[in-house]
Amino acid sequence: MYNKIFENCRRDLLRRPESKAGFFLGLAIAMLLIAAPFAGRADCQGGQKSSSIVIHDRTNAAAGGEKATQGLRDEFKAELERQKPCVETFDDQDLRDAINDEREREMLEGGEGDEQLRAIGNKLNSNLVAVVQAMPGPGGTTTYSGFVMDMSSGRAVGRRVGSEKEVADGLVQDIASRLADNCKPHWVGTVRMVYSQDETKTVNDGGAAHAARKNVKRTNKQTSKFEVTITANLISTPPGSTARSANSPMARVAHRTLFNYSKSSSTSGEQLCREPGKNPYFKGFSEEYSESMRQVGRATENMPVGIMIDSDGTYTIVVAAPGGVIVGGLQTRVSQATCADSNPTPEIKAMDMPEGKLLPTSFTVEGKTDPKNRDTLSGSKTLADGKTTYSWNLRLVKPKGK
Repeated sequence: MYNKIFENCRRDLLRRPESKAGFFLGLAIAMLLIAAPFAGRADCQGGQKSSSIVIHDRTNAAAGGEKATQGLRDEFKAELERQKPCVETFDDQDLRDAINDEREREMLEGGEGDEQLRAIGNKLNSNLVAVVQAMPGPGGTTTYSGFVMDMSSGRAVGRRVGSEKEVADGLVQDIASRLADNCKPHWVGTVRMVYSQDETKTVNDGGAAHAARKNVKRTNKQTSKFEVTITANLISTPPGSTARSANSPMARVAHRTLFNYSKSSSTSGEQLCREPGKNPYFKGFSEEYSESMRQVGRATENMPVGIMIDSDGTYTIVVAAPGGVIVGGLQTRVSQATCADSNPTPEIKAMDMPEGKLLPTSFTVEGKTDPKNRDTLSGSKTLADGKTTYSWNLRLVKPKGK
């Protein structure tokens, strides 16, 4: 039964133009199928209800792809938040992010494939998958459809067709009895820091003085780009794990750096050529040299995030980022046209750079809550240098009515 469900999901995903993304999403859905029998069950067994649901779009590209159901998915999430605030949602982008996170971590930090799958499976700890689709109708209209699959039983437990709101509200109504009502208060959301610096320097001159050259022009250029991104995605406490304080939640923290540097020198002019049996003469020449370097740093780890809220509503969020490794490579390219060879083959050399260390770090953001909504911490800030931006959007999840 599970194989049949997986094959249907895989076909839906691989039908899209972005086949690679579809393949890895298929892998993620497969992980759901593997984990489903052990996840919280909301059916006749009377066990633990589901505390999360995956929302998957299967609209084809001709009908607008994922963008076509963005409103429906947002409405579905909003209705879940109103009716079942203890339920966490994941969509296709969340799954892609989780898969890419684990793939890049393995490439840079090492690790077994099984560890990747376990990490993704932990994020997909749900036995409910909502599948939504947009379908073009007459006169430029759009009809929406959706159904919810209980992966532990292989049965559809909700199905709706209509407008975005009709489908969203109806699906939540269909599966309400299968969703968790109780949970310990905990924060969910994302905190992010992005630093970006670009520099370009160009110098034009006449090159080095040389008696055998004239009309020389040289251009030297250097470019560099340095980026640092730290993203903390707060994660729920897995079932059976020891609950942490609401103000010290765990987060999946990804620390990434990228440094690109290049320099080049281009020289042209005329040079004096001497050949046996001929009078000396001037001939055009060119010299090209370029050097490029790329370094990538990566670290991912589950780490606590500190959330401190004062009585007046001011708050501080502290994010620690893990240390990791930096890998990179260097490439040079040299070409020199001479009297004897006007069209030389460039000489290209490439080498790996020694592995470096990505040092752990941390950052802090501050703000003040809306007196009418103390359960939301959100904002953004760009420093005066214009290179560093902080953004955060956290929501306190707690049982309805509390």
